[in-house]
Amino acid sequence: MLSCGHVVCRVDDLQAGVRDFTDVGFTVEWGSDPRRASSAFIWFAQGPFIELLAPSPSFAILRWPMAALYGRAMGERIAHWRRPGEGWLDVALETDTTELASARAALRAAGVRVSKVVSGSRTRPDGERVRYQLLAPLSAGLPFVVSAYDPPQRPARVAHPNGAREIVAVHVAVSAADRRSYDALAGEDRWLHAEEAARSGVRGVRLGGLRDELDPTRLHGAVLTRAEGPA
Repeated sequence: MLSCGHVVCRVDDLQAGVRDFTDVGFTVEWGSDPRRASSAFIWFAQGPFIELLAPSPSFAILRWPMAALYGRAMGERIAHWRRPGEGWLDVALETDTTELASARAALRAAGVRVSKVVSGSRTRPDGERVRYQLLAPLSAGLPFVVSAYDPPQRPARVAHPNGAREIVAVHVAVSAADRRSYDALAGEDRWLHAEEAARSGVRGVRLGGLRDELDPTRLHGAVLTRAEGPA
């Protein structure tokens, strides 16, 4: 079963992104050695987390090799991740297993065109090796799919000075052309709130527990607002 796992915010400079999100009251965890990292994470006690991503410059030459190895959908996703501009870039659906073969088979049976499964890994600042798998549907505006991390990565205790406790809702736009595939991917996911639009993608995230609205000039284009009631 797939459920919203995390939301990706693209930043041009990861060091600046981590500093700014920390300054507005989030506890941010580096994905790997800060000197070489391309990602950092804002965890919550439950539900989806936020990934800050500064795609490596090498992504610019990976589109066609990845398409050749894993299918056009993965090439298109790489190109999407390298698009210019900061802000919400993508949303990931997560399985509760560490492999995606069965999820891929189910999506293909539902008529969703997807890439082959890509195996990835990263090394945390403490030296622990983290493994995962991912796959992508053909439309880059649709959520991609990622396996559970091996080993699990959610911290045992999470506290943010700004009071944020959880992601209450992820608002996404879904085009008419993508609707059937979106429904097969996301179904009735409790966190994703879809609305019809000309182009698919993430529009905004609402957070439960925030004591005050966040300074938008420090959020690198991400729309993050307080949840004033039920999503």
